[in-house]
Amino acid sequence: MHNFCSWLYLLFTLLCIPLNGQDKLSVEKAVENALTNNFQVRVARNNALVQQTNNTAGNAGLLPEVNLNFGQNFNINNTKQEFFSGDIRQGNNVNTSNLNSNIQLGWTVFDGLRMFINRDRLAELQSIGELTLRFQMESTIAQVMSLFFQIEQQQKRIETIREAIRFSQERLQWVSVKFDAGTSSTLPVLQARVDINADSSMLIGQLQILKSLEIQLNQTMGLNPDASFEYIPSGSVQSPELTELMVGAQERNSWLQLAEKEIKLAELNIKSWQSNKYPTVDINAGYNFSRLQAEIGILKFNQNAGVLFGLTGRWNLFNGWNNKREIQVARLGLENSKLEKESAILEWKANLLNTYQQFTTAKSREKLEESNIVLAKENLNISSEKLKSGTITPIEVRQAQMNLIDAEFRKISASFDQKISFLNLQQLTGKLLQ
Repeated sequence: MHNFCSWLYLLFTLLCIPLNGQDKLSVEKAVENALTNNFQVRVARNNALVQQTNNTAGNAGLLPEVNLNFGQNFNINNTKQEFFSGDIRQGNNVNTSNLNSNIQLGWTVFDGLRMFINRDRLAELQSIGELTLRFQMESTIAQVMSLFFQIEQQQKRIETIREAIRFSQERLQWVSVKFDAGTSSTLPVLQARVDINADSSMLIGQLQILKSLEIQLNQTMGLNPDASFEYIPSGSVQSPELTELMVGAQERNSWLQLAEKEIKLAELNIKSWQSNKYPTVDINAGYNFSRLQAEIGILKFNQNAGVLFGLTGRWNLFNGWNNKREIQVARLGLENSKLEKESAILEWKANLLNTYQQFTTAKSREKLEESNIVLAKENLNISSEKLKSGTITPIEVRQAQMNLIDAEFRKISASFDQKISFLNLQQLTGKLLQ
């Protein structure tokens, strides 16, 4: 049994050691990979390009439309024509051809300024596409960094468990020597083996969690799920001041900027419906050409060519007050957009304050657990010496060991919470892409 525990511990140790030749991955490199390969970012980038491509003068209706039309028809008929003079003309398989072609220009020169409103709308949609891309990039960065920090957390927990197994291994060797010498009962040996098995089971669970997080990170980076890396520690985070965070943060937040764009679109929607109150004026110009050839008929040959030009207008004077109704609906939509932005600002401020409070609390917890770890280590050392002298039981030593493990786990969690809170603060204040 003792050999089995040693073999099991050795196996877990090997599993936790990075293989030689593994690529190293820092949090900065992980973010770079994600911004390049993440499929959601790539889709958002293409959508932004679509809005940019659509933002043209022609799509807004500012440019004329030119069409070239042409066609030629051939007819073969059996023809009989009788005139009032008494003459008769007839023939079989008579050929007739008719050629028509024209080029036409149509240009709306006035439509109640709707074309300029459309141009402004296309510009806003392009801006929304860019903001949506930025929002997706920020979300992806936050997701990648969160997964990276979780992997760091699990690696530290694994190392803590490995330390606990090593301690239990040393204890097992020591109590086994005393048992073999006949100076101790089998209880300390059994207790050490139980502790090793319990910690080994915990290690298996942590290794599974770590592997799952690595797969998620690879997926977010757009890499093969089975890719393996040696992770470079990310280091500690700064301690920002709330007043510094608030300066310019509202203007940098992508979500609030998108809410502002929705207001501008709602305003343009009102202007678009108001433009229906005015007439539409079009300029028309073109060039026509036609030619008729016939073997029998009044005309043997007829050809026409010439230009045309003119001005047309349309003015809807009454449509059942539908336009007035649409303007009222559009104004209500604008009011809703303003209310949604006010709600978003309030929610943003609440999230910012709560996240900053979480950051400061996690920082205080981390300092407290550092002190607890020092005390727990001292307590475990004293308990180990007392176990050797026979003044305490193995269960009491195990409790001291668990106290140290719990303190280290709490410190790891506090450090992780601090990094996640800082990450959320960076996202809320629009600093992730700076």
